[in-house]
Amino acid sequence: MAEAQSRPEGSRALLWTSVTVVYAAIMLFPIFWMASMMVKPNDAMFARPTQFLFMPTLEHFSYVIEHGFHWYLLTSFLLCTVSTALVVIIGTPAAYAFARFEMRAKDDLFLFILASRMAPPVCLVIPFYLIFAKVGLLDTFLGLTLAYMTFNLSFYIWVLRSFCRDLPVQLEEAAALEGWSKPQIFRRVVFPLLRNGIVATAVLCFIFAWNEFLFAFMLGGRAVQTLPVSIPKLITSQGVRWGEMAVVGMTALLPVLAVVFVLQRHIVRGLTLGAVKG
Repeated sequence: MAEAQSRPEGSRALLWTSVTVVYAAIMLFPIFWMASMMVKPNDAMFARPTQFLFMPTLEHFSYVIEHGFHWYLLTSFLLCTVSTALVVIIGTPAAYAFARFEMRAKDDLFLFILASRMAPPVCLVIPFYLIFAKVGLLDTFLGLTLAYMTFNLSFYIWVLRSFCRDLPVQLEEAAALEGWSKPQIFRRVVFPLLRNGIVATAVLCFIFAWNEFLFAFMLGGRAVQTLPVSIPKLITSQGVRWGEMAVVGMTALLPVLAVVFVLQRHIVRGLTLGAVKG
């Protein structure tokens, strides 16, 4: 009887495993194809599967390095890292304040912050352009950093506020009875509990900034060019340089994968924070 019950369960597990493997293969196939394009010669770039054998080449890597795409990668990484750090420094106390403190017109202010994220980027980039041109921040690293921080800050506050509201307020009350001040409570009690949520939300902000194109194109100009802005340079009058575009695409994928891999434990815990309550 036990064997009869275990067979359907084993068949069901095998079925779901097969579906998962097939789904993963379908999702990873474009990455595999792009990785193969990095070392394909141009004459074998779109060869049929029967003509898949080719002699690998490194000419695409040489072209990318010679034309300075590694500097665009470094600019993107520094820009996203600095802007995300500013978002965390400013947004964490703001999210906690929205979750815990009573203030005048709090809901209206929070809705205003959230609305700035809902607005289409094309509606915001023109005012940014005009303001930055007046104050001298156009085509500067600082100006683009502030722009990235602005459109990510509202998202960060919105998400982290929900994490703050799920924290047990009894811990803060107990610390207050011990005579701790508000900054001490935030630093010693709230921040350690929020660490995973902060990391998870910060990674999402980093990815949003990493993939951003319009703000970097309009506000960075020629002086500050990120990796997404540099990719159209590979579309030339002679055609699309597919091999070089594959190299740049895989290069753009690696930092995000590295960040997620290093912080995956905090990301998983942060995304599941508050999902199970006793």
